[in-house]
Amino acid sequence: MEISEKSRSTSMARQKQYQKATLVRLTDDEYRQLTNRARQSGVSLSRLLVQSTLADKAVTGEEKERTEKLINQRDWAITQVVRVGNNLNQIARQLNSQRGTISTRRIEQVLVATYEVLCELRQRLEHGGPNR
Repeated sequence: MEISEKSRSTSMARQKQYQKATLVRLTDDEYRQLTNRARQSGVSLSRLLVQSTLADKAVTGEEKERTEKLINQRDWAITQVVRVGNNLNQIARQLNSQRGTISTRRIEQVLVATYEVLCELRQRLEHGGPNR
């Protein structure tokens, strides 16, 4: 009887220390990696998750929104650069086929304009990008 009282008091003490439980969904690979890390650290999986999460700063809604905005800006920039590339390819095809004549002055104007747009694009991305 003494043993059961001891185990009961140990069980009760543990319940008082951790009043809450939660479920975490993991892939088999994630579970394997986390249990290996917990074993290496000499702690339980739940302690590893709690300690590592509390040690890092959690992502706020504002940070998430900023990250999404940066991703949208990057995608916008990529689209713009692709458009410039397509235009340059069209010019090169026309020059190579000799179907039309484009003056070197016009080519220079297009290249200068392209350079200016790319500089503006870079500046926008470095300073917050378009308001999208």
